[in-house]
Amino acid sequence: MQVTQLWVFFSLFGLATLQSNTDVQSLLTQLFTTNNYNTLIRPSTNQSEPKEIDISFNLYGITDVDEIEQKLTTTGWLVITWQDDLLTWTPASYNGVEKIYLPQGNIWKPDVSLQNGFNELEELGSKFIQVYVHNSGLMMWRPFQVFETKCDMNSRYFPFDEQKCQLVFVSWSHASDDITLIQSSNGIDLSDELDGHGEWEIISSSATSELDGFISRVKFTIVIKRKPLYTIMNIVLPIILLALLDIFTFKIPADTGERLGYTITVWLSFAVFLTIVSDSLPKTSDSVPIVSIYIIIQLLMGTLIVLISTVEAGLVANQESVPVYSILRFIALRLRRNNVKSSEDMVMKIDLEKSEVTWKEAITALDTCFFLICMGIFFITTIICFLIVAI
Repeated sequence: MQVTQLWVFFSLFGLATLQSNTDVQSLLTQLFTTNNYNTLIRPSTNQSEPKEIDISFNLYGITDVDEIEQKLTTTGWLVITWQDDLLTWTPASYNGVEKIYLPQGNIWKPDVSLQNGFNELEELGSKFIQVYVHNSGLMMWRPFQVFETKCDMNSRYFPFDEQKCQLVFVSWSHASDDITLIQSSNGIDLSDELDGHGEWEIISSSATSELDGFISRVKFTIVIKRKPLYTIMNIVLPIILLALLDIFTFKIPADTGERLGYTITVWLSFAVFLTIVSDSLPKTSDSVPIVSIYIIIQLLMGTLIVLISTVEAGLVANQESVPVYSILRFIALRLRRNNVKSSEDMVMKIDLEKSEVTWKEAITALDTCFFLICMGIFFITTIICFLIVAI
């Protein structure tokens, strides 16, 4: 009865095999001592054929985007697989051992390196990383790394800009007839625990393998887009408000002493604010951001308003005996005529044109013209710059 029950149990669940440390030790002795495995020999039984190395990239997060140094810093790990013909065995000979893990320094591995790296060449991974070894000879190496790569950035459309950066991996020492790099993934694999970046978001990614003469390479392309909300709230919007305050200087009577002080105060606020936010703007001469051009236009207009207000403060103080300039008199009379709209007031129009024009009236008329001109320039430049950047 007990024998029957044991037979039924093993028929349903199979025979259990217990793998001991002795089995693994015997396997390692066979591979590295008996077979005399050498890490300097490319693991191919046919040395005339190239060894295919499959590379995929798992992105953990974007660490930094430096527009001055044109550098992209990412964190992630590579999954590198290949076939090692010299590390194979029959599991049945070692009590069913099908896989082992070996330190990356104890086996042959491809000299894969970052071709467009920002720092000096260095070995991928570290000493404590283990390589997965299957009994069929399949090797899987997963080096974790912080990658710093060169990236040509165009900040012209800041803060709505998109940047395309590449991570290019090559076999640094071997030619393509020795090692061929391939990629089986369609793009960059994003980790489930992807660490988001406060300023940039990932739009898309792609992966391609290329053969350029004797150089075999794999390119991983990542497209990132800037999140514009912070820049709009802390840079663009305050600049627009300061520009509006500057334009409304012309609504303050020119003969009041507070006007010139108000104008200079707004201009100094503009200059101080630009000094503060200059660190947030891309510092590059290759492509000038549209936002920087917009700020320069508003700063120039603010400077002109200060100069105009200074000149007007001197003119409005002229004595009544000093004749008003003909151009100012023309502008003042033009505004008088526009104020009388009905045809029944034609007599009043004639009387108004014959009366004298004071300096205060002339400067007030000039302020009205400058207010309309500056407001028009402000709206036109704002709309044009926004359309160029956002679309």
